[in-house]
Amino acid sequence: MNWNKGGPGNKRGFGFGGFALSKEKKEEPKLPQVSHSAFQAASSKYGSSTSNQLPSFYKIGSKRANFDEENAYFDDEEEDSSNVDLPYIPAENSPTRQQIRSKADSDSEEDPLEAFMAEVEDQAAKDMRKLEERDKEKMNARGIRDDIEEEDDQEAYFRYMAENPTAGLVPEEEEDNLEYDSDGNPIAPTTKRIIDPLPPIDHTEIEYPPFEKNFYEEHEEITSQTPQQITELRHKLNLRVSGAAAPRLCSSFAHFGFDEQLMHQIRKSEYTKPTPIQCQGIPVALSGRDMIGIAKTGSGKTAAFIWPILVHIMDQKELQPGDGPIAVIVCPTRELCQQIHNECKRFGKAYNLRSVAVYGGGSMWEQAKALQEGAEIVVCTPGRLIDHVKKKATNLQRVTYLVFDEADRMFDMGFEYQVRSVANHVRPDRQTLLFSATFRKKMKSWPETF
Repeated sequence: MNWNKGGPGNKRGFGFGGFALSKEKKEEPKLPQVSHSAFQAASSKYGSSTSNQLPSFYKIGSKRANFDEENAYFDDEEEDSSNVDLPYIPAENSPTRQQIRSKADSDSEEDPLEAFMAEVEDQAAKDMRKLEERDKEKMNARGIRDDIEEEDDQEAYFRYMAENPTAGLVPEEEEDNLEYDSDGNPIAPTTKRIIDPLPPIDHTEIEYPPFEKNFYEEHEEITSQTPQQITELRHKLNLRVSGAAAPRLCSSFAHFGFDEQLMHQIRKSEYTKPTPIQCQGIPVALSGRDMIGIAKTGSGKTAAFIWPILVHIMDQKELQPGDGPIAVIVCPTRELCQQIHNECKRFGKAYNLRSVAVYGGGSMWEQAKALQEGAEIVVCTPGRLIDHVKKKATNLQRVTYLVFDEADRMFDMGFEYQVRSVANHVRPDRQTLLFSATFRKKMKSWPETF
């Protein structure tokens, strides 16, 4: 602590450690002369030796009061010029200087609030990018195109259909484009269609249930006839029969042994007497024998194998869900298939039997649905039957009666391997009948094949 006398650049008063107590000018009230006299009187009253002096503690750091009214104005100006406040500069390495420096450094750094807001904005931007990416993934998962200019599925489909106008069309079977001769027989085309046959099957690994196929009981009138009479009747009907112990031919519907239900349908169809192929073919078919029947178109071949089919089916067990047909009739053309199917429906009404026509050019879905519902008789073309068997719409496990109508035409049309594969998929002890309008040398080997 030291005492400064005052002077240019220095303040008057006590100083501590490099600083001084600055004296702020206090505006002293102007006291009247009367109060000054009273003050002197009061001080002399308490025994003060100097009547014009203030207490010593009042004088520390302050200027002596001047009560001279004349010089008061000038003294105030001098005091104001001498009491100018100078800036405070702390000493080097002092706590105040270090505090000031740290404060300046903190001011130069980034504002914490601004840093926090910047961090919040960065996080919000990242969240928005994540949401956009998630929306894009959802749109791609739903199949929604990102850009309207890109080609979507519908536009790609229309473009493909415009470039491929025949796409999706089911090619028709080859028999649909056949030509026919004057007798109504189909003419084999020059080009042949290749249809993959059914794969071979090993029947030794399958246990088939037994079935009955001999339902013929010879009528008394037929039994009473002599061999000479039978020969004369065959010569009269222009029939030639070959084979071991061929059954005798019949000359009336009563000799066949049909029940009244079937006879009612026969009479309703305006049949008066059997045709030659029926007179000899029906007894052979009812006997469970395999046969080859050759007769011209319109001779009644269809009825010759349909009526024995009905008798054969009625002796079998009823179809169970998942069972295939009992009788299969294979023909070369769609028109012949539809014709035979109509005959089967007409005579099958007597026993409430179901018949399904399966041919090329028809709806695969409708045919497969009808086969899955169950049908005792299936009239088909070889190619379409193979397709349904491969797609497991039906099977040939229960087939015991197999007919090939116009078999020579199917061979000429290139269906030989397909026909053989169908025959090989049916149980070996089946009953097989082949009918044709013409006789060819190839037919001599058919009994060994089928």
